[in-house]
Amino acid sequence: MATDDFISNLPDEVLATIISALPAIEAIRTTILSKRLKDVWRNVSRLDFDPKGVKKLFGDDIDDTDPREEISRVVKNIDNVLLSHERNLISCRIVHLSNSYRSGDVEKWIKYLTSEKKVQELAFLCDDFQHEFYPVSLFGWGLNLPSGIFSCRTLQSLEFTNYGIRFHRPFHHCHNLKTLKLYYCDIRTETLEAIVSSCDFMEHLSVCSSTSSLKQVRIFSQTVKTVELESLDLEGIYLSTQSLGALVLHSMKFPAKSLVIHAPNLRVFTATRKPITKNPYNFTRPSKQTKIAEILEYCTHLLESRSEIEEATRDYSSVNSRLPYPETKLWEQRELCDCITFTLRQVSIKGFNGKDGEMEFPRHLITKGDKLERLEIWCNHDWSSEGGKATLGLLSLPRSSIDVSILLKPPPNLLVVLEDGSQP
Repeated sequence: MATDDFISNLPDEVLATIISALPAIEAIRTTILSKRLKDVWRNVSRLDFDPKGVKKLFGDDIDDTDPREEISRVVKNIDNVLLSHERNLISCRIVHLSNSYRSGDVEKWIKYLTSEKKVQELAFLCDDFQHEFYPVSLFGWGLNLPSGIFSCRTLQSLEFTNYGIRFHRPFHHCHNLKTLKLYYCDIRTETLEAIVSSCDFMEHLSVCSSTSSLKQVRIFSQTVKTVELESLDLEGIYLSTQSLGALVLHSMKFPAKSLVIHAPNLRVFTATRKPITKNPYNFTRPSKQTKIAEILEYCTHLLESRSEIEEATRDYSSVNSRLPYPETKLWEQRELCDCITFTLRQVSIKGFNGKDGEMEFPRHLITKGDKLERLEIWCNHDWSSEGGKATLGLLSLPRSSIDVSILLKPPPNLLVVLEDGSQP
């Protein structure tokens, strides 16, 4: 009874906000917890339909039935839930089977969500339990939708996973779309370029693990502010945008000399060799990824565009340079490091071991970086005591910038003992 009284006293908006965080099927099931919750789910601002939730809800009982039947039943209920829902939606995510696309359900849901629910954020994932039950192509089904279907006035964010995007027609007149995320999608260079051009006010673009159909990433835009590329095997990257402020490259394979950037307002440049998202298709093995040092070597393109990079991240976890000169000489190459010396303000170095080849970069930043304000060094889990002592020695170097703060972050399980027996 005490619980019922507490729930009854909560405002409707608070209850709806709490339930919005649940998967749709679980949000509906809250109706059995209290009379007060009977119709609250009809006013949630977010809906998340994931048929795989059936496995989690039924546990071992689902083994007694055909999983395909249970999942299909949940997918069919999406129509009923949407029709029973009473308010506009901020976001909606639908994980569906391939037969939902073949039958036209996906197109129907998009039209209903954009026209009737005024949805702001849409995410679709074509997932047959990792294609366990229904044989489909590696990248799901082609996104063959009507022209301009995403031109809804309220739609600001789109996300697609496991689709083949053959045409850009669905993105015609997308004047309000600001964010586009494509994960494990089969898309050609020309199609991606046309999509970006069709979205007049796009600000954020993420492309992860596309097929070999995507040969290049070419972006010519006056509005794109953030570009994130991950696990792509490309022939080149060409970015020309006045508004680009952040460029993120994760686990990429491309000729470093084919990285061409004209972005006078670029402030953040991140390049790592560790994927952020799980990549089940293993497109870019670490041994074949572009070396971070090679990317930095060809960052002279940033100088040509007169970029003022204020923040950079470098991951040292697996750098094996093949430069025409020793890596220790990298920072003496004047044409390369002027942009680093005179404009960098914040630097984060991760996977640091304190080895000789690694010490040159932070040593250069500390002694030559006139504008540097903050330097973070995240030490690797196998940081040795010798590397620790060498890293601590960076704190005693003369600093070019009087405003710089240096933050060392050793592994939590490592205690460095200095030569005199004291501890840091």
